[in-house]
Parts: sequence; structure tokens; C-alpha cells
Amino acid sequence: MKLHNIRRLTAAAALSVLFFAPLDSTVAADAPKKPPMTPEVKLVDDYNTWFLGGAYEGDVEKLKAGLPKYITNQTVLHEVASLPWGGTLVGIPGWIELTQKSAPVFAKITSLLEVSGPTYYQRSNVVIHEITLTIKGSPAAPEPFTMGLMEKYTIEKGRIKQIDEFYADTASFLERLAVLGAIPPRKK
Repeated sequence: MKLHNIRRLTAAAALSVLFFAPLDSTVAADAPKKPPMTPEVKLVDDYNTWFLGGAYEGDVEKLKAGLPKYITNQTVLHEVASLPWGGTLVGIPGWIELTQKSAPVFAKITSLLEVSGPTYYQRSNVVIHEITLTIKGSPAAPEPFTMGLMEKYTIEKGRIKQIDEFYADTASFLERLAVLGAIPPRKK
């Protein structure tokens, strides 16, 4: 991991520890049932369960029908700009663009992908959603790739107002996607 990425991840982790108190209802991957959650954490958890449960695959009608439960047409998503689906996306049209760009990438690696159970931290109307993404080893890349991801959700009036994404090592993630043929190789 490159030093500047380690510093960014360390700063983000320190910020979350200092600013956010861990929520008593932290969800473990192997927990038999989910403990009670605040309404804000429940919204984030329900959104991620729905979105990662297939909505990200690019079914526009499914997105249009399901997204209003979680976001508004003013909701802003800040994805890492260097990702093929990255940038600032707004409202339902933004999520449609996100899924249309990301679905082909993830379709190529789904069989190799493992995502940990989430951990949540909350302070007022801000929820941090933390997971670990692992891409299992394959003939093209024998060593597994593991990376932490943090998402900062700002909740307003029972909907997600903004999401800010933080990847621990975006450059290495992009390199792994290229090695696996999920995206074109990066130009150096």
C-alpha cells in the first residue's frame, strides 16, 4: 500500500474514532440476527441491503421504483473520481449512471468478491458505514486483494442527503480490476 494511501486511511479512521462513537448495534458478519438500530443506521443498512442485493446491476426500472425510499432527486453521491463510475452523481439519474457504469465491471468479478459485514458509527445525522472488500485469488492474480471502504452518509428528513465514498487503496484496486480484465489497463 502506498504511503499517501496509508496516511489517508489512517486519517479517515482516526476521524471516525474521534468524531463518531461506535454504535452499540454494530452488525457482525456472523451475527445470527441484527440488533436494534437507530432510524438513521437502519436507513443506511436497508439501502445497502437493497442496493447490493441486485439493484446495482443496472435495472433502470428497479432503480426508479426502489430509490425514492432511500434518496431524493437532490441526493449527492461522491465516488472516487478515478474509478470508471467515479465522480459526483446526483439523484436518481446519477444512480442510473452509476449502475450502468459499474455493473459491467462487477459482473466480471462477482464470483471472486467477498464483502464483510458492516460496522456502523453514528453521530447525530451522520452515519459511517465501514466494510472490507476482498477479491479472492485467481489464476490472473493468485494473491487475494483486501481493501477497507468507508462511506459517510448524511441523513436528512428520513432520506440520504449525501454519500461520500473513501477507498483505502484506489490505485491498487484499479490495478487488480485491470489484471482481472474487468476494466482496461491503466495508462501510466
